[in-house]
Amino acid sequence: MNYKLWFWIVNAVSTALRLLLIGKIGLAIDGVYAKFLDMSYFDHHSFIACLIKTSTLIFGNNEFAVKFPTILIFFFASWVLFICAKKLYNEKTAFATVLLLNVLPAFSFLGSVITMSNLLLVLFWTLALLIFILIIETNNKNYWYLLGIVTGFAMLSKYNAALIPFSIFMFLILSPYHRFWFKKKEPYLAIIISILMFLPAVIWNIENNWETFGFQLNHGLGSSLSKFSFTFFGKFIESQIKYVSPLLFLFFIAGAFLCVKEAYRKKDQPVLIIACFSLPVLIFFNGVVAFNETLPHWTAMGYLVLSIYAAHLTLKFWHIKQFRAYSYVAWALALFMITIAPLRVLHRVLPIEKFPPKDQIEKMVHKTPKLERIDVENDVYKWKEVGNETKKILNSYPPNERPFIFTHKNYIASKLVASAPELMVFCINDKINFWQHNLKNKNGLFICNDYLLKNPRQEYGDKVFTSYANTEEFPVYISERKIESFFFTLCRSFNPSKLPDRYASNAIGAKKECFQELIKFDHAVFGFINSGLKCKFLDLCTAPISYCDSINFNVSFFAILIVSIAILWKNKKDNFWNTIVLLAIVLATGSAVTYFLKYYFGRYRPLGVFSDGDVNTLFEKIHSNSFPSGHTSIAVSVCTFMFMTVKKYWYWYIFFALFSGFYRIYAGSHFPSDVLCGALIGILSAYLIVSLYKHYKVSP
Repeated sequence: MNYKLWFWIVNAVSTALRLLLIGKIGLAIDGVYAKFLDMSYFDHHSFIACLIKTSTLIFGNNEFAVKFPTILIFFFASWVLFICAKKLYNEKTAFATVLLLNVLPAFSFLGSVITMSNLLLVLFWTLALLIFILIIETNNKNYWYLLGIVTGFAMLSKYNAALIPFSIFMFLILSPYHRFWFKKKEPYLAIIISILMFLPAVIWNIENNWETFGFQLNHGLGSSLSKFSFTFFGKFIESQIKYVSPLLFLFFIAGAFLCVKEAYRKKDQPVLIIACFSLPVLIFFNGVVAFNETLPHWTAMGYLVLSIYAAHLTLKFWHIKQFRAYSYVAWALALFMITIAPLRVLHRVLPIEKFPPKDQIEKMVHKTPKLERIDVENDVYKWKEVGNETKKILNSYPPNERPFIFTHKNYIASKLVASAPELMVFCINDKINFWQHNLKNKNGLFICNDYLLKNPRQEYGDKVFTSYANTEEFPVYISERKIESFFFTLCRSFNPSKLPDRYASNAIGAKKECFQELIKFDHAVFGFINSGLKCKFLDLCTAPISYCDSINFNVSFFAILIVSIAILWKNKKDNFWNTIVLLAIVLATGSAVTYFLKYYFGRYRPLGVFSDGDVNTLFEKIHSNSFPSGHTSIAVSVCTFMFMTVKKYWYWYIFFALFSGFYRIYAGSHFPSDVLCGALIGILSAYLIVSLYKHYKVSP
């Protein structure tokens, strides 16, 4: 059987079916933030926004255009996953993997029909897996740079991608044949590349009070340490069962245990790769959820990679009759779930009211039957009705007196704009204000639904608007059934300066200055290291070094230098003096650059910025020429030089380099940015000079 040909047939057919479906299903999850391109967003990321924006420019502002990128992404992600599975096992396993991917509800319908940044992460996660497999196969160091770029794109898609470096690190630790990569510069440069690519999201967060980072950390880990909750854990497992399908979920759990067992006993390389790229995700988020309520799709990357091993197990045990019977039922149930969902939305097949208990059907939640809350069709179609009603209300006002539209929930704003693209809907809450404009003294039309039961007076207080008109109800009906009510309130003369104190992000005000916020962050990190970590043990370790520095004797540098010379004498006897001269050139170059920058910038040290009582110092007390750190520069340049010439003791070089930078902050002599810049000067000076020497001369 030509499995590669059948893969393309399955991928093409599934893509065609999704293309036929996407234009007929509303925007159940918002993608409208793409109308307002920015470096990042409160709960989404810039990469998918750019793709959606491009699609809407081609196909127009409609559901098909917003969802088209997801279909394209799923097509290529399936191809990359096929290649990964083929390289780890064979084409037959690869074909079975893609079949499994197409029947899993998490990917086949929820993830590939509804626009989500999660699917873009699928593509880059599988690309990262493929590139890492190529690194393991070929030992080609250049693949690391490509891996850094792909990881950067993944982090611009979703913050879960931060686990990719951890997965790689975990494999290199567990595989003794590949630990030599820790001695190479390429993995570390790959991390730097990914961080540099992630800078747009960092800059956006700096300018917007770290809103996204704060929200995601609070959303995922909670605002404080919580106790273990069986309720949260049970709900999360239940949601994953629905997300993956019940019988396949059990199969994946069994597969995860077998994967760990096989990786531990047989040290099988493909199994170890799969385990490292899947299990950390599943373990981490299932552990977090036991303390804080989270979302089921956060574990998606774990199931994605584990599907390769699940396909391998399926083929391995297919000869067992009972296993075949279980597989037929499991796959059929999953196929039924992914088929019934779009049919339910499009044609209302399988009446949902026939299944829940009667008391649940009749139970009211915020004046609406609970049944309507769990019917996905209602969420898809109600927004067009609300959008039409909003336009009708606006048109009842003269053009020069029309109010701006606002709400206190971002998903209401996004879905209203999705249903009526010509609308401009503002979200004003205590998180952040999307799409800032000058709205002072203007009238606003507040919109909320009965699920939230909020009115603007409750949300904003009595002083934000001069007066509030009576609230008008707009009920939404589908097939003569009331599914929900929306409420419209006219609010007169908006005064943003009167917003409550909890609106810390200054909803209508100007953004933060990036440079000033970086300085504040630099000072905050300094305070944490210099004061927050202060203890007797660290004082004892650093006090002798600080005393020597106070009498202008850099004992840490001379200690590193003497040890390095001893190592060179032992390992580079034939080329010892040439190597010493090269090391001297490295030190002279780094020192010259450092001291030029010191006097050019003339930055005050911590003692010159803060009062003596706010900085913990030991013996050395200086106030000027802080940027960059000279101690760090020369220490790191020696460590980098040794890392490139005698790799045998690489872990000690890394330790000395990190300690030299940490000590300068802990002793109150430098800010973190001084140390970081000094370290970069040391690394670059050593790398450039040694590389030039190797190019034009014999390697030292």
